[in-house]
Amino acid sequence: MKLKLITYLLVLIVFTGCSKEPALNYSAPTNEQITTYVAENNLEILDSIWIKDCALILLKNSLITLYSDQHEELYDHKLTWGSNDKDLITVGNGVPYIAIILHDDLKNKGATYINVKYSDGTIESRGITHKKGLIISNFSKTTVQNISVTNAKGEEIYSK
Repeated sequence: MKLKLITYLLVLIVFTGCSKEPALNYSAPTNEQITTYVAENNLEILDSIWIKDCALILLKNSLITLYSDQHEELYDHKLTWGSNDKDLITVGNGVPYIAIILHDDLKNKGATYINVKYSDGTIESRGITHKKGLIISNFSKTTVQNISVTNAKGEEIYSK
């Protein structure tokens, strides 16, 4: 009887140990997955980009990271913050991105370009056009030293 029980337990251990599902492999979601996610959640997107194996979606008070597994299951990670309407720019500095949200007052003053100066002296300039927010890739180990906004004439209308 003892021998049968031990044999049964060994067989059970072998089968349960061998039936493990393989580890999940994550990758960036497809454009279709992102579009569906945005529509289903009624999101008002300020900007979005793909970075490495995920997609970042910038909203007024949050940032959503989306990624997908090999079974096309979509996962999200939400980071939210409180905003201060007195600040003309809200900056979230993360790795590997910088999230910038522009207040309507800057848009009304003719904001056309945003310039990000890093601690190593490099400057990255982006056109704002119709966007109220930007996500900028930042894979370097430098930090943001200054952010300025200029109008179409190149005049600085804001600096932080």
